Amino acid sequence: MIFYCIPQQAYMKTDNCCNLRKRPAGKAPAGAQPMLRACEKCTMYPLVDKNKVPTVTLDDYLGGSKPRIVNLTATVNRKIIQANIVAA
Repeated sequence: MIFYCIPQQAYMKTDNCCNLRKRPAGKAPAGAQPMLRACEKCTMYPLVDKNKVPTVTLDDYLGGSKPRIVNLTATVNRKIIQANIVAA
């Protein structure tokens, strides 16, 4: 599934989002790639994990469809993000 990543300002697969999150922040050990700067302070993770971001399939994306951009200021989305910040 493809969604629009606001911090990266790019369309991204949900799997890639999870993989980027697992990288070490800051300086990484030799041979490892560090987390992208935009991912370090991202608040979209809880929305991606709960499938609350608008997505399209890879086939639809390659056919020209683009997912809508998630509204981070919507009440439901703010509650999910805030709950994740409090839990961390």
